[in-house]
Amino acid sequence: MRRALVAVLGLFALILAAPPAGAHEERESEFPPGNGSVPVHRTAKEAADVLVVCRPDSKDRIARITNDAVRQRNVRLLRKCEFRNLQAAVDAVRVQRTNIYLLPGVYRERPSWNKPCTEEYDGGVVSYELSHSCGEVVNLVTIAGDDPDDEDIVCDSAVCNLQIEGTGARRSDVLFRGGFKKDGDWVKHNGIKADRADGFFLANMTFELFRENAVYVHETDGYRIEDFETRYNDLYGFLAFTSDHGLVQNCNAHHNGDSGIYPGSAADVNADNTKTGPLTRWAVEVRNCNMHHNALGFSGTAGNSVYVHHNDIHHNGIGFVVESILGGHPGMPQDHGWFSKNRIYSNNVNYYGNVNGEDAPCQEERPVDRGHQDGVVCPPFGLPVGTGGMMIGNHNFVEGNQVWNNYRQGFMLYWVPPAFLRGDYDPTHQTDNSNYNRFSGNKMGIAPNGEASPNGLDFWWDDQGLGNCWEDNETPDGVEISHNATLGSLPECPNGSMLPISNVIKTTSLLPCAQYDRYTNPAPPGCDWIVTPPKPTKESIAAAAADAGQGPDSPIVPVALVAVGLLGAAAVRVQVRRARGR
Repeated sequence: MRRALVAVLGLFALILAAPPAGAHEERESEFPPGNGSVPVHRTAKEAADVLVVCRPDSKDRIARITNDAVRQRNVRLLRKCEFRNLQAAVDAVRVQRTNIYLLPGVYRERPSWNKPCTEEYDGGVVSYELSHSCGEVVNLVTIAGDDPDDEDIVCDSAVCNLQIEGTGARRSDVLFRGGFKKDGDWVKHNGIKADRADGFFLANMTFELFRENAVYVHETDGYRIEDFETRYNDLYGFLAFTSDHGLVQNCNAHHNGDSGIYPGSAADVNADNTKTGPLTRWAVEVRNCNMHHNALGFSGTAGNSVYVHHNDIHHNGIGFVVESILGGHPGMPQDHGWFSKNRIYSNNVNYYGNVNGEDAPCQEERPVDRGHQDGVVCPPFGLPVGTGGMMIGNHNFVEGNQVWNNYRQGFMLYWVPPAFLRGDYDPTHQTDNSNYNRFSGNKMGIAPNGEASPNGLDFWWDDQGLGNCWEDNETPDGVEISHNATLGSLPECPNGSMLPISNVIKTTSLLPCAQYDRYTNPAPPGCDWIVTPPKPTKESIAAAAADAGQGPDSPIVPVALVAVGLLGAAAVRVQVRRARGR
């Protein structure tokens, strides 16, 4: 027992010695009041005003549209075109509930490239005041709806309830491109940013080649982004931050360096909800999207109250992540994700070769030389290639998904220490994740044709948490659920697991990958996450299940019990009361 105690203390010494993970830089943000709603698509006749934007070659592009109805609509709109750039049209909005139509063409927004601002900007975080007065310092187009002199963050200007829509027959007919300047650097950090722009609607466009985000929604109550494609961006295809009442649907997100779709710090509308299951209120709904060939398909630091359903998430490095890892995000720890009826498969594409070695394209000094425009993906974080979904949070309900052919694992659930990663040293918070997560009715290792297509493990779990449980998950005939639970079985619902601290050996195995840095440490010693696992076999699955000391006779069991004692019974009792709402 004394040796076990030393092992636990050694583990936490390792944790505290490691540098904390970083997050994307952003100004201090807060959730909107939550009084809004998801916008409804508005026709031109229903709009208070209509503005039309076109490019010099729009007429020729319209003539090539084969759909008669779409072509004739564009011909009519072309007669009303007054603007060559979207930002000019946004600046001309004079009344709420305006519709802006973008006719077929490639939009580069060159007037935004070097627009002089009255306030100097030398990099770093952009204040809302600067975003409002001269968002072009980082964005090609900015829709900033709140008067910066107000004390609230509520949209109160003419650009509230703005709807922007491409008018092509295909989403690629209207292409919004950042790209590179003559010196090879990025043109802009973000493509379109809706900042405190309540009621924002955007549809039927393609976005590519931005340093950070193609489409960014920030501190906005009510947004709807649909029928769009995001590709070839260094970080995110679509990002929402501290926003509420969102709908993202019918999208194609691929070849983004971080994730295709990222609703981070979504409004924590279920923070006091002690139940795990279907939500009656969520901050954002993501549906009918195809997320593929990204480092991550979907992600959400503090991804609270996200409803993610009926999506195809495949051929990424990892399918999806919701987590409580990175600091500086309101709404920690993550809670109440609802992942339902998604197809999550073949997330085994390894992009870490793009960052390793002197000749790796992602190490080129000039962004233009890295090959983003050709589909080169440069992962900013070290994550376990071959994983369907990874969760570090609470009350996530994962049900009815079809999960197959992920070489490392189907789903991964584990704890992270808030003191180390988020700078939260409150002793009662150290077990604030991952608790009361429920995996129900998922088809594991079964391809759509009904044949077996196994995951490396169906479930990887670090044995930690209160109330985590598994029920009614299906496997091919004659095949048992594969997992690495130390005591030999996954806890059943409704009671679930009971240890608030993780299996020390499993937690220790994750530490090397926390040292990953895209530029300075792209291949940390001992980090196997960035190595593609082999295609699963019966033998490899059995070995993975036996790893990390599985079994009731393993010495890891008393180690885990000692760890519980280290945190103290008082902290555990507080966590139980919080989780149960007492």
